[in-house]
Amino acid sequence: MIELENLSKGLWGEMILKGISTRIERGTVCGLVGSNGAGKSTLLRCISGVYHPLEGEVRIAGKRIDITASAREKIFFLADDPYFPEGSNMQRMAKFHASYYPSFSQDTFVKLCDGLHLDPSKKISRFSKGMRMQAAVILALATRTPYLLLDESFDGLDPVVRQAIRQLLCSEVAERKLTVIISSHSLRELQDLCDQLLFLHQGKLLLDRKTTELNSELLKVQTAFDTEYDRSIFDGLDIVRYEKLGKVASLIIRGSKEQIKKELSKKKPVLLDIMSLTLEEIFTCEAEALGYSFELTELTEDIKK
Repeated sequence: MIELENLSKGLWGEMILKGISTRIERGTVCGLVGSNGAGKSTLLRCISGVYHPLEGEVRIAGKRIDITASAREKIFFLADDPYFPEGSNMQRMAKFHASYYPSFSQDTFVKLCDGLHLDPSKKISRFSKGMRMQAAVILALATRTPYLLLDESFDGLDPVVRQAIRQLLCSEVAERKLTVIISSHSLRELQDLCDQLLFLHQGKLLLDRKTTELNSELLKVQTAFDTEYDRSIFDGLDIVRYEKLGKVASLIIRGSKEQIKKELSKKKPVLLDIMSLTLEEIFTCEAEALGYSFELTELTEDIKK
């Protein structure tokens, strides 16, 4: 388990993280999302032990990460722009990683290189950007650490390789209870992958929920009635968003599917469809509820000025 308790971190005279507290259970995939500059990379660096927090602490399996070397050996942090020494190849990097991580598996390394068709003897400087990220992911998985932190690590990967790595992560989570934290701006990447979602904004943790809870709490509804009506017909329901075009209303409602269907059926609609939201739609709704949104028209006016 990863435990964060009142974690705060300042950089360059500015507080980047402000009192972050959460728990991430072993054997789960946690998605870390948020606005630009929210502190996602800083948080991952604090969890991995690269940064020392100003206040609070990080515990891995009950041990403080900043004072326990054995705890740091359990975590692999893959930055969004991985560094490789000049002239190095993957074989050399594998030896380097094996010297630091006792759990490094040469067999896993070879299998992943073969599976993703990368030549481990070729200089990494000759790899494309996508191939360099593939190399970094292979080395990360080969360490066989119980905790893996990925900072925008799917960027630059083609769809086929991206899907292959997703499947590898899911397999590792299922087989050996690997715990993964993935930061991403693409919620589509996290759809059907994450068990938990953390939403950072301006250094604060504004949302910490299980994705199963999010999926069950917000529903998309399309409905229509023979007679004229307005929003008041839905009084008593927790309406998050309401739009009406002609006689068809599109709503996002917070509540259970059974309760929503029961309440709306009483009003005898001629159309009633209740659907699940995508993770991106859920995030947008929750973000708006927390006050993180802007109107495109306002942005356009600001640019004109």
